[in-house]
Amino acid sequence: MNRSQFLRLSSFAAVGASFLRPGSAFGAIDFNFSGTPAGLRPYLHAPRPDSMRVSWWTDSDADTFIDYGVDGGPLNQTVTGSRTVMGSGYHYHAGQITGLQPDTYYEYRVRTENVTSATFRFRTPKPLGTSTGRFRVLVLGDNQIIDPSQRRFERLVERAKKKVEDLYGVPIEEAIDVAIMPGDQVDVGTLNHYRNLHFEFNGWISPYIPIMTTIGNHETYQDPGLANYKTLFTYDDFTCAGVSSPDPEVYYAYQLANVAFVHTSSEHTGATQTGWVQNLVDAAEADSGIDWMISLCHRPYQAEQYIGDISGWLRNTAMQVFAQTGKHVLNIGAHHHIYARGQTRDWPIYHIISGGSSWDQFWGQSNEADYDDVQKTLAHWAWQLIEFDLDARTMNVKCFAEANVKFPTATRWSYNSLLVDEFSRKLGVAAPGKPSLTNSEPAPITLPLTLQSAAFSTSTSEVLNSTWFQVATDASFLDLKVDRLRDVENIYGDTGAPDYTPIDTHDGVDILQYELPVDSLADGTYFARVRHRDSNVEWSEWSTPLEFEVTGSGFTGDPEISIEKKVYALNEDVQVNYSGGPGLAQDWIGIYRKGDTPGSGTASTAWSYVDGSSGVLNFTQNLPEGEWYVAFFTDDGYAEIAPRVPFYVGDEPTLTPNKESFDEGETVEISYAGAPAGDSDWIGIYREGDTPGTELSTDWDYLNGTRTPGTAGEAGTLSFNGLPKGYYFADYFLNGGYTGIAQRVRFSVGTEISQVSMASATVRQGEDFTVDFTDGPGTPKDWMGIFKQGETPGEDVLTAYLYVDGNTTGSVTFELPELPPGDYFLALFINDSYTEVSNRFLFTVTPEVPFRIEQSALDGSEMKLWWQSESGVPYQIQRSTDLTNWVDVLEMVGTGSLMQAAVAVDLGVRAKEYFRITRP
Repeated sequence: MNRSQFLRLSSFAAVGASFLRPGSAFGAIDFNFSGTPAGLRPYLHAPRPDSMRVSWWTDSDADTFIDYGVDGGPLNQTVTGSRTVMGSGYHYHAGQITGLQPDTYYEYRVRTENVTSATFRFRTPKPLGTSTGRFRVLVLGDNQIIDPSQRRFERLVERAKKKVEDLYGVPIEEAIDVAIMPGDQVDVGTLNHYRNLHFEFNGWISPYIPIMTTIGNHETYQDPGLANYKTLFTYDDFTCAGVSSPDPEVYYAYQLANVAFVHTSSEHTGATQTGWVQNLVDAAEADSGIDWMISLCHRPYQAEQYIGDISGWLRNTAMQVFAQTGKHVLNIGAHHHIYARGQTRDWPIYHIISGGSSWDQFWGQSNEADYDDVQKTLAHWAWQLIEFDLDARTMNVKCFAEANVKFPTATRWSYNSLLVDEFSRKLGVAAPGKPSLTNSEPAPITLPLTLQSAAFSTSTSEVLNSTWFQVATDASFLDLKVDRLRDVENIYGDTGAPDYTPIDTHDGVDILQYELPVDSLADGTYFARVRHRDSNVEWSEWSTPLEFEVTGSGFTGDPEISIEKKVYALNEDVQVNYSGGPGLAQDWIGIYRKGDTPGSGTASTAWSYVDGSSGVLNFTQNLPEGEWYVAFFTDDGYAEIAPRVPFYVGDEPTLTPNKESFDEGETVEISYAGAPAGDSDWIGIYREGDTPGTELSTDWDYLNGTRTPGTAGEAGTLSFNGLPKGYYFADYFLNGGYTGIAQRVRFSVGTEISQVSMASATVRQGEDFTVDFTDGPGTPKDWMGIFKQGETPGEDVLTAYLYVDGNTTGSVTFELPELPPGDYFLALFINDSYTEVSNRFLFTVTPEVPFRIEQSALDGSEMKLWWQSESGVPYQIQRSTDLTNWVDVLEMVGTGSLMQAAVAVDLGVRAKEYFRITRP
């Protein structure tokens, strides 16, 4: 849920860009919102060539019947399904129609003892392995907002249906084979959200085409075991290429025609799911009936907003497995409520974010970065259409934008299915030709230098999409100095109000050239190469390396060393990365014991000369157990040119709290095992956000349970009493110092740990107001939310919110000019969920009192002024003789009633005097 100051939007000016107006619509589509047609709307899912699952909701009915027949014929067959009473007013009806023929249209209706639906129509999937004809997929991202006054997702679905039917001139069940959704079908996993958000808002399409869902983080909120989700969606009988899922409702795969769909869970990562993906990839690669593979994972592969809020499992583990087969062509993510598209650096795989129309997300709202594996990011509400030409072995993807949250409400939905992106993947097409660098540098050169690639060449109809330039100190390109990948377009950011037009930062850039700026490389010999990527995401071979020598450079560098871990096992190699060095032949790196001083007569335990100004050294010496550090030296001396990096050799201890949350006054027990157990080793308890060695610990003990060093075992338990309520972490520290060598464990003490407050419990309508908070959890997406008093977070509509940027203490300011008068509360919520972690601060928004001088009169030598005041508001009476320069003459504090002020007048000196009253 990417919340934002969405109530501020009404203050923005109207949108002006002509290409965004309704006149840009295709055909004669009626883009006016009418809402899902009334009546019982069935929901199709789990399609097979011979079966289809059908489900629906009622308040209290018991019977479950599905009448069906071949298209155009009578509904002369009936399936008796089952009813599950999931709660009061939540009766879930479901059944499976079996024995169907593939690629065949059927008509059907559903009924209970009290209600019968209209007659609808669906088409069964093509036979497995079908490689002829067309196959189309509708992609719809985060549903999430249930607010019936906005109905954002329902609008998106309605427009998608209208546009698809306009494009192909047929009903949606004839145009689309399946709809897929990459997670966050709800905001919280309650029955209310499933029935009245996901099922209801998809009612435009759910009776006609099957919908397949993916687990997102919001499915787990208020339903951590996914009991509701697993009851509503039945995927446990799916296999793909003979491989079944060990947890089928959480992650699963299936085949339609010759396309494999793999729905992974970014919320349940681990070795089991990874092993399943590997088995699936191996089986699909060997299966001649599968030509294509599409994967879904709610948290995306990469994101340029809220950077880092991606799936590390997908990016670092699963995608490497998927890349083992050339059949995997596209990964679909969501989580961010935008559209984005990129290509993995090394593999011919696209990745997109299909963010639906959920909580507001826009440029300037979060931390942002421009990544070279993302070609475009568009802050639009959008949907996608995937079309396979199975005969031509081609996939084409189109993205249609519908709205922009930064537009005023009246013109927000003005894109009208605007085509904002299109890309293709064709199997079996030749890669581009090998390029060359056309530079000729026989003599040493002085920077700048423009590396020039030869023109793009190919034997196909594809065009240039990307170039990749590399410069290194070695012909093997291991010690890279330049590693620059660029696309022909790079959509990043927008122009701001009023049009919010996307910006192409590569507009006018010739990506066949790359300039090495002045002083960007040190003097020395270098090698450069380039390769080209076409619009089919296929890379050419690398060009033959170009060797050149740089002279006269003023490059100074910024020396740095790093290692991958803070704890190494005995006999484990230590890999040291270095960069920014002077590049002298006798620069070197040494490993010393903690406490040893280089050059004082104590030799390093291990050392090696470096090769160039940056690179990697691998130390294979079997270092004894203990504390060590790595240092970077220049010119065969002991002058250190980079900060030291400490590390520990030995077993990494494990810490385990006996619980994750404790009541105030309860004893907190931290057990440790596998410890080096030095006499001065200790365990410290710190508040979340504190830095050991900078801030003091809240509590601590040596391993023997005292404040006096002494002998202790390799395993044991320490007890900590009297911890104030708060969020904490524990770490294991060596030898009386601050070198922590364990994985920190986190826990909390008390309830309503965080505190939120405001300077006043009364806010005048239209005023900005600041909320202070302390002792927050410090997780990345903690947020401050405002609800009307009496409402329930996660069930009732959120009024406003702001993220607190992962801070544990601080303040946020709400700017809500149209927040209506009324009674509200605000609270702090943890990490994008509806779990409250603070007190509720109650406040009232009062109507803005019209402010004017009610009466004024000259009384002798005094000017008297009367006005209606607000209690506690300061008022300043000012004087001027020219209506330009004003001087403060009197300040009064409002009483909430009619007030009077008397100000001395000196007309004997001045011809005229003017008076006014101001307030904040």
